[in-house]
Amino acid sequence: MKIDDVHRCPYCGYMYQTALGQNVFSNMFSEPGGSVAVHSVIFVCPHIACGKPEVAVEAGAVHASMKGKADADRQKIVCDLPGSFFSERLLPNDSGGKPEFKADSVPDAVFRDYDEACRLLKASPSASATYARRCLQNMVRKKFKLKPGKFQNEIKILSNMAGQVRQEVIDALERVRKIGKFKAMPEDDVRIIGEVTYMEARQIIEIIEVILFDWFLAPAERDKKTGSLKAKLGGGA
Repeated sequence: MKIDDVHRCPYCGYMYQTALGQNVFSNMFSEPGGSVAVHSVIFVCPHIACGKPEVAVEAGAVHASMKGKADADRQKIVCDLPGSFFSERLLPNDSGGKPEFKADSVPDAVFRDYDEACRLLKASPSASATYARRCLQNMVRKKFKLKPGKFQNEIKILSNMAGQVRQEVIDALERVRKIGKFKAMPEDDVRIIGEVTYMEARQIIEIIEVILFDWFLAPAERDKKTGSLKAKLGGGA
């Protein structure tokens, strides 16, 4: 489980620098000579008005850097476990969308579908994936002013927009289109969907979060800074 240098509190949205032993507590456990390890991480928001804990747990194969290490040394190791087969945020219990995506720059309909996909992830991965796919389609249509149509055709349109859409995004959307039994159903009907695993549904949500930042949050922040710069330059003229 990767611990980034900067973390955003899921409760209040506060961004802070992570510091092991201060606002981040990491422990790695594995049975002696075993092949499976469990990594637990606790984030404690340092904002004086919040201070709430976030708890995440990941299970996967023993990392090479852990082999031959004593238990005390293992707990100091911070790394992604290879072949992760379980990864879950235990706290907060509310598994709705992340607060930063409630920004004005994100269309309400897009956030509602994203938020619902997050809330349904544990209870019904298939239902979660249905909302997530609709969210992605709405994102494509809102961002590029496309008329509603088949997801496959919309992806083809984006693939021809060189310079406006990164190839990684095209590949991610194509991956979503093929998950479960989407490809075996009418492309413009997502009310019914075949079986989707938890990890597949979660992957779609992670794709949404990356694209939300890329298409909506980053441009809005860039425009804000540009406007501020123009105001300063104008004031100093």
